[in-house]
Amino acid sequence: MDRGERALVIVGMLVEAAEALAADLDAEQVVCRYLAQNLAADVAASLVPDAVDGSASVTSYPDGPAARALVGLLQSTDAGGPSAGPTLREHHRLGEVLLVAPGGLDRDGRDGGPSPVLAFARREGFGDDQVLLLTEAVPPLMALLPHVVAARERRGRSQAGLDAARELGLTSRELEVLTLLAQGLLATSIAARLELSPRTVHKHLGSIYDKLGVHDRLVAVSLARGRGLVAA
Repeated sequence: MDRGERALVIVGMLVEAAEALAADLDAEQVVCRYLAQNLAADVAASLVPDAVDGSASVTSYPDGPAARALVGLLQSTDAGGPSAGPTLREHHRLGEVLLVAPGGLDRDGRDGGPSPVLAFARREGFGDDQVLLLTEAVPPLMALLPHVVAARERRGRSQAGLDAARELGLTSRELEVLTLLAQGLLATSIAARLELSPRTVHKHLGSIYDKLGVHDRLVAVSLARGRGLVAA
């Protein structure tokens, strides 16, 4: 694989990851799959630590015993911080493991937080061309990963909001009304946005207030933000 071919692979990865981000899909899975296929790896995994609570997002491709073994290796490995390039390790079960830590990210996507780690395993080992491909992919990955992390956090907040709404018994329409209410829209504007009558919106608001146990707009919005029902 020459330099031009490696560039095409990296651009292809970025394009597919960007499409996944635009569709609010898992771009980490795209990165793992795309690089695994082009590195001829048996399995790939990524681990992105959360700078706030110490948890980590783990993605692997394809799923199976080898993926679980590689994830276990990542979870027990200190990658030693951001790396200038990939490092090779031997694993008794997976064969040769190619590790790279493309730079630490804080919660806002800035350098300095915990370093994400990508790993690829191949029983037959990796050649120089494959190591060079991953080396050249590191700078684009450093630019891509903040967006991937931000998208994952948005999905997490969205799911948390849906779970909270379900616990409170809010319908999907009531959650829509509450979201617009939190954006500062009045009942007439909410009605126009959702193509409802103002009377219907007021009925939804009354139901929302009852389920939240509040009596006015400001308290409802404050509580909704605190519970993750709407964006803060």
